[in-house]
Amino acid sequence: MPGSELLLVIDPSLNANDVTSRAQTALSYWNGPDRPTIRTLSTQILFDEPTVLAGAQAVWLALQDEGSSHAHEALGQIQENCVPAIISLPGGERIVSAYEDGVVACPLDADPTLICSVLRSLWSQAPVLAELQREIKLLRAHENGLCGQIAQLDEELRMAAQLQKEFMPTELPSVNGIGFDVLWRPAGYVSGDIYDVVQLDDTHIGLFIADAVGHGVPAALMTVQIKQSMPTKTLDESSRPGYRLYSPGEAIGILNREMLKHQSGKVRFATACYGVIDTETNQLTVARAGHPYPLILRADGRTDTIEPEGGLLGVFPDEVFEEATVQLEPGDRVLLYSDGFEVAFPTRKDAEEDGQPGRQKLANDQYAQEFEDLRNGNAEAALDRLAQRLNMQSGSLNQRDDLTVVCMTISEPAESLSTGDTNAPTASAA
Repeated sequence: MPGSELLLVIDPSLNANDVTSRAQTALSYWNGPDRPTIRTLSTQILFDEPTVLAGAQAVWLALQDEGSSHAHEALGQIQENCVPAIISLPGGERIVSAYEDGVVACPLDADPTLICSVLRSLWSQAPVLAELQREIKLLRAHENGLCGQIAQLDEELRMAAQLQKEFMPTELPSVNGIGFDVLWRPAGYVSGDIYDVVQLDDTHIGLFIADAVGHGVPAALMTVQIKQSMPTKTLDESSRPGYRLYSPGEAIGILNREMLKHQSGKVRFATACYGVIDTETNQLTVARAGHPYPLILRADGRTDTIEPEGGLLGVFPDEVFEEATVQLEPGDRVLLYSDGFEVAFPTRKDAEEDGQPGRQKLANDQYAQEFEDLRNGNAEAALDRLAQRLNMQSGSLNQRDDLTVVCMTISEPAESLSTGDTNAPTASAA
């Protein structure tokens, strides 16, 4: 009956009758109703029909040579099925010693009473091993289920990442020598950073960047709300074109109120920066909501910051967002960037400054030095260099935060390029 058989697996090169006789002699010393019956088979049957192990509580494996392929395959089958076993070799010198996990070595010519004792010990372990085997099967079933769910989640996140990427602008406007380039790198599948560059009318371009609190899917969903709620113009019958552009401070104020309106108890906030440039005068007006100060890389080598004040989005209902206006000249570059760069380029400080020798600082101004390099050469090539520098960092495979930088370049006016021009600068995700 199942569970009461001792499988005697014999190498074909051995004398089966002699091995069987020795096994019967050993079992003759087993007194009691639980004495097992012997079922004899060859190693080849074990390979061809591995299910025979399901009816055994223990296996006695008699081999001619422990280094043969038969020996390794037979042991593999036995251990895979979690069946306790004895391995015997003719003339073996080892008397009852551990061979491998779950396998005891005992020579064929050992004292039959000793062999019987070993068999009874292994037999007593069989129920415990059977229970463990059932638990392993359950765990494997759960593991397969979890792997399936993780695979589905992975596929959904990849699709979400693709959709978010398509949600970003792929072609950026270029008017009167004013061009735009973007570096956008999510920390995971999706990003909590959002950006946009849009031509508002014939003479104005709006550039926008926001950073939702947190990471991953919640932050990415929040960016969708931010982008959809960001106003740029309103109908105005009294004006000649029939509409009026919102100033940056007005636009961020409306966005702030919209975010507060859609909050359901839990405060979710974001930082943002919005600028509008007049393409005829090269005047840039900026408002910010808790976002890092925009940088101006001047053509003469100076670096200026634009510093209007304003609190976080989604926190203060009556917040007033200041505006600052700057005059840009040919050769100047303006950078709007997310705060992920503050931890993207770690530096090591000494013990006096940092408290611990060799400790790695998480926040520093190393990124500002990296941004200085963006003033040189073609803007797209400069952002490529920045991407390469990011790749060289020790944490590039486990990026701490989402990274986004919008670079606006003021060059000498030329023939205006439409947004759909194939030569217009494009946004890229590194």
